[in-house]
Amino acid sequence: MKGATVEASLEDQTPTRFQILALDGGGAKALFTAHLLARLEQDLDISIRDSFDLIAGTSAGGIIALALGAGLRPSEIVNHYTELVQSVFPSSRRRWWRRPSQLTSPIYNADALRTALDGVLGERVLGDSTKRLIVPSWDVQKGGIHIFKTPHHSRLKRDWRIPMVDVAMATAAAPIYFPAARVDGHRLIDGGVWANNPSVLAITEAVSMLGVPLSAIRVLNVGTIDQLTNHPKRLDNGGVLNWASSITSLVLTASSRGGEGIAEHLIGKTNYRRFDARVPGSLYSLDAADPADLAGLAASASRDLSPVFTECFSGHEAAPYTSLAGGKNTDTNPTPSLETPDATR
Repeated sequence: MKGATVEASLEDQTPTRFQILALDGGGAKALFTAHLLARLEQDLDISIRDSFDLIAGTSAGGIIALALGAGLRPSEIVNHYTELVQSVFPSSRRRWWRRPSQLTSPIYNADALRTALDGVLGERVLGDSTKRLIVPSWDVQKGGIHIFKTPHHSRLKRDWRIPMVDVAMATAAAPIYFPAARVDGHRLIDGGVWANNPSVLAITEAVSMLGVPLSAIRVLNVGTIDQLTNHPKRLDNGGVLNWASSITSLVLTASSRGGEGIAEHLIGKTNYRRFDARVPGSLYSLDAADPADLAGLAASASRDLSPVFTECFSGHEAAPYTSLAGGKNTDTNPTPSLETPDATR
């Protein structure tokens, strides 16, 4: 195989198909993602985890990716994430502008988020994952990207020791909402500030680190509700007060749309499929989304996604993944692999 090769399960031959699941960030709205995946499993009698060779997730999507790597089924994630949203985003804290103290402090309690994540991920470290994972964050101290990766290449020797809960806290540390997470000496915030749609990041990982040709890659990218936005003319004038309520959704949407366009260009529209539910703007936010509404939207979207999944993603079972360093899912005698510089770390 030309370039970087991978672990023993892929090393002997170039894969003819390599499937990626890419999950956007979206705070409370990511419950839609979990419901959609659960519906797919139910309707098609499949295993989402077994259908994909690499899972990438940003922010709330990163939490779902980590839960999948920890062995949870999407239906289980739905239950846990519903409880997480209720405990982490209490309605009593949403009117933050009425409390002057929160103009200089996070809106929500990071301890509540950690407690909720502990209940889902427990004491697992990233090396315990049963799937290859990549989860982006942003290092505010060095002003650069920070990507957590399972040890799916012999070069990746550090992240496997990091607790999954710490990875989740870092990728979900949305500015304003939560404080920066301190992980392994780094000060990290939400990966959505640069890669809310992790599709391109996952494609890059497959090609540069795993030696997969672009022609073999298929990506299912799941969003967290596409809200039709209105750009009133007053925003053209700029100003903090004009943009305060719109800037977050704009940045996340722009990041996702940009990733979508680049991914389609790299692997082609037929090999990149994005699914979302389009709704009027302002119905939902990162910290406020009615669980029943999200379940209904996912039920509707799954009707459209099921035949597409059958056509484009079924019939593929991911090769077993074995961690190359640490964790419970470790090959104690891994086959050596060639290395190339990892430009994304």
